[in-house]
Amino acid sequence: MLAETTEVYDASAALCYSANSLNRCGEKRKDTEWVNSLKAAPETRFLIQANDSFIFNKDGANQPLLHSAEVINLLGITDATTIFLGIDESDGNRPHFGLRYSTDPETIDEELEKIGPYAAYGLRGIAMKHAASQRVLGMMAQAASMGKWHSTHKMCSQCGKPTELAEAGYRRDCPSCSAQHFPRTDPAVIMLITHGDKCLMGRPYHLMENVYTTLAGFVEPGETFEDAVRREVFEEAGVKVGTVKYVASQPWPFPSNIMIGFHGEALTTDLNIDYEEMQDCQWFSKEETLKMLQGEAESGLICPPDISIAHHLIKKFIEEQ
Repeated sequence: MLAETTEVYDASAALCYSANSLNRCGEKRKDTEWVNSLKAAPETRFLIQANDSFIFNKDGANQPLLHSAEVINLLGITDATTIFLGIDESDGNRPHFGLRYSTDPETIDEELEKIGPYAAYGLRGIAMKHAASQRVLGMMAQAASMGKWHSTHKMCSQCGKPTELAEAGYRRDCPSCSAQHFPRTDPAVIMLITHGDKCLMGRPYHLMENVYTTLAGFVEPGETFEDAVRREVFEEAGVKVGTVKYVASQPWPFPSNIMIGFHGEALTTDLNIDYEEMQDCQWFSKEETLKMLQGEAESGLICPPDISIAHHLIKKFIEEQ
């Protein structure tokens, strides 16, 4: 009953990349023999990454991103990092693994076409096109973050010697100095700041044309989430923030962030924009924000797509009376 209640009322679970119900079996994945038996099981499915792109079966009617071991052999993959993701208890305890290998990005599409109905697509594009279920997108976020971490942490940060994969992918060990390294997740706050019926949104320089979005920033050492919200908003827009309320969180595997979403109440409204970081910041009325969210604003301005927690923070503000 508790699991059902959590599933229904957990605001985070509705967000893209967040619906991951795999049992990660933390107490068992140190058992190499057990992990290897799962890897060899015929019912096991693999999420396969070529560099940062996932292998997609264009003829796959059901789950075109979940592959059997036969596909690994078909693709001729011999040198890869394989990570245990977990067991799907809703699908007959089916094991799932993430597998990442390196290849020439210039020729990957051509090579895949020679093999069969396969293509390599980025995780963001797959989500934007709704080419995978929410459940699979959650697995993909886990696989992408873990795979990227392994690809960038092959050397020990303590002694500089090569490290080895351990604990089914949830650790890397250094044989030279015995250091243990664990995958990291970088927390970032993302917040919609409001004052009455207006909300504050901005444009970082990397954003797509005409998009205004919520402000965001990484949490610094020795800082609470709430204070990170206040600091980032003041640094980027010069606005002081009072009350800060948590809304939801979203894994953001680009490469390994967790976005912690908040609504905050502004104490001041005058803007003092940091133009080194932000192209612009503006206050928008609820009416204008609704038009932006619907893509109907006369200004041509729009809000972020629904794969982002920013979209949901904005939508929640619009829907509140």
